[in-house]
Amino acid sequence: MSYMSKKTATALGLALAVSLPAHAVDDLTVDGYAKSSSGQPVTDSSGECVRTNYEDSKEFLEKCGYERVVTESVEVEAAPSGTGVAVVEETAIVKSGQVLADKKEIVAEAFIQNLEFEFGSDKLTAGDKSELDQVIVALDPHRPLLRENLAHLNVIGHTDSVGSAEYNQGLSVRRAQTVSDYLASAGQVRPERMQVSGQGENNPMADNNTDEGRALNRRVVIEVIKH
Repeated sequence: MSYMSKKTATALGLALAVSLPAHAVDDLTVDGYAKSSSGQPVTDSSGECVRTNYEDSKEFLEKCGYERVVTESVEVEAAPSGTGVAVVEETAIVKSGQVLADKKEIVAEAFIQNLEFEFGSDKLTAGDKSELDQVIVALDPHRPLLRENLAHLNVIGHTDSVGSAEYNQGLSVRRAQTVSDYLASAGQVRPERMQVSGQGENNPMADNNTDEGRALNRRVVIEVIKH
């Protein structure tokens, strides 16, 4: 999935819980330096780190003047049927103001599907299933993490404001469960890798005073959360 415009997660009423793995920059290599038997960089008489050409000693060393700079951005792509959100982390290795190595990676994603739930219904239409099939394709890069228990999916249901708050809370959970069941059957996502919940009418993303707004609020958010 490509992401064309940048906004904030807050603007969408969306919060992604992101926990970055400790090895996030293991593949960022810079100039190699000799290390002592204790693992410390070897310095010359002027205090400069001694270089080496051995590949296994190429690593990020703060003691040799490197700095790791991490920035995070939220990228959003909106479509008529829903919205894709990605939290992108960019890590750069900088020395004396010069970027020596950098990389970007998506550390979390969310798919906000404005599904065609009928009023008071938790049943998926053919159009809903087609939209979820696209989500299933977009989940493919995350499957190794899901298999290894390094990530999970949050499936969160929402409703419009028509009806009682208690009824809408239950309806939102049933809608999320319907989507989870479809991801499990059609997408072969293990149920234990999904956490189902509902927020009822509490977090509208559009005006509940219009038919169009209420349709947008009948949605399900699917978050990919890395552990």
